[in-house]
Amino acid sequence: MRESLIPERELHSMAHALLGWQLPERPEEIPSVAWLVERLRSSTVDWRLLRELVHFDAAGYTRRTVARTPACELLLISWLPGQASCVHDHGGSGGVSWLVQGELRETRYAWAGDRLAPETAVRADEGDVLVELSDTIHRIDNASRHGAVSLHLYAPPMQGMTRYEPVRPPELVRPRRPQAVSGGPGRRRRPRAT
Repeated sequence: MRESLIPERELHSMAHALLGWQLPERPEEIPSVAWLVERLRSSTVDWRLLRELVHFDAAGYTRRTVARTPACELLLISWLPGQASCVHDHGGSGGVSWLVQGELRETRYAWAGDRLAPETAVRADEGDVLVELSDTIHRIDNASRHGAVSLHLYAPPMQGMTRYEPVRPPELVRPRRPQAVSGGPGRRRRPRAT
């Protein structure tokens, strides 16, 4: 669920109020995803303002656009226990997610032929940063017993996300039990291996 919390005309100034710096206006001002990581980590967050922006919803996690420029966008996501995203990409945008409250789990997926399969899972605690490259496909969930809040900075601003249905690993196939071979009354033995 995505909603824009801030009126469009105020989206440019909200990042400065929240993080202590202005979002870049032009794409060439963002040299790399590593630059986004450093910029977000060096932020001086206005925690009072952040608390005012957090909104939990029992129907699902909430995703709010806090700031946007032609170069990037800043989202605030609030997660109640048990809430999760679908498996998704970021439409070619790269970014960084900073967990500012609680804990989350990220499961990354990789292509296994023509299907997606879980590749790695990591737990992120308060203060941790997750890097999302332009080709990252993942799922985020709150497996804890407490609410979580994360800030996400994407460049360029997301134009859309592809949602994927992961294919579960095939069911385990157990070998069939060997048939009993009668060796006389009341006696059974396994067939010999050939």
